[in-house]
Amino acid sequence: MMYLSIELLIRIIVVLVVLLICFGIYVAINGLRENYRNKGKTTYLDAEQENWYTYFSSAGEISESLIPKTTREIQGVEEIFISYLKNVSDPTIKEKINQFSNKYLREHYLTLLRSKKWSIRINGLKRIANFEIECLEECQKFKGKNTSKEENFQLLKIFSFLNRENFEDELLNRSTGFSEYEFKKLFVSIDEELLGRIITNIEDLPKAGQYAFIDILGSKRDMKYLDFLESQLLNEHQEIRIRTLKAIHSIGVVRELEKYIDFVKSPFWEERLMMAKLLGNLPLNETASHFRVLLEDESWWVRSQAAKTIGKDKDGLDYLKNFSKTTGDKYAMEMANEILLNGGN
Repeated sequence: MMYLSIELLIRIIVVLVVLLICFGIYVAINGLRENYRNKGKTTYLDAEQENWYTYFSSAGEISESLIPKTTREIQGVEEIFISYLKNVSDPTIKEKINQFSNKYLREHYLTLLRSKKWSIRINGLKRIANFEIECLEECQKFKGKNTSKEENFQLLKIFSFLNRENFEDELLNRSTGFSEYEFKKLFVSIDEELLGRIITNIEDLPKAGQYAFIDILGSKRDMKYLDFLESQLLNEHQEIRIRTLKAIHSIGVVRELEKYIDFVKSPFWEERLMMAKLLGNLPLNETASHFRVLLEDESWWVRSQAAKTIGKDKDGLDYLKNFSKTTGDKYAMEMANEILLNGGN
């Protein structure tokens, strides 16, 4: 029995060694194939990097050598274009990339759109969106098809510059199932005019889209969105109100304190917390009584934020000293004293 067991073990080891060798050969062959595939791209990049720099930095014509002849050379052009678009915010360079792409790469990407493979279609859509290639008719052929979320996402980016007049309708029809993160990625890529138009249809978006839209407006830090954001303070949905308070805090302007007063005694601690931040945008002599309420709030987070906000004001430490002496709330007193000990931090 022992002899047979050892023989079986040897056979198993031999089989495993053979499989390992085969796997190694497979990996090596694939590596060689990949190196061969990338050779054309690498050769193109090595030869044309300097010529592309010259073209982008001057008013010269396109050199014949820059025009890609193979798929690998197209990939080399893509790598150069993406690098410039990410790192250089020059409208002239963007326009040159757009012109070159429409003239020499358009047909290649339209071929990708007709592929039955999802990954190939997505690659084509991404490049059309990246380089703003004129192909509205071809992209509209996706209507009625069972497109994926990623395809719809890229199509919306494309329609944001090719089909602006119908963008809001496309957004409502194609954003089904989008996550908040996907909405943010989309909204951050569209221009101010389209953002302004979406405002009028904001309630038609799913909640994830509304949350993302309000967050993006806050990140813009532009006062022109304050009217819309202040209107959302009356929204019936708590999360919309909280996101709105955060967005206004990011902008850093509180125009009419009366519109915010009710949040000081909101039943939701998150809204009271945001008020503890927002009041820091106004002079302390206008907000002192409201800060007193927040310093004595039942939530530790609200008390802490109120004390920190006050501590950053030029008269904040004096206010906290006086408050510490007059408050009957021991927890509020401890919070005020903690900020005083840390010198306002």
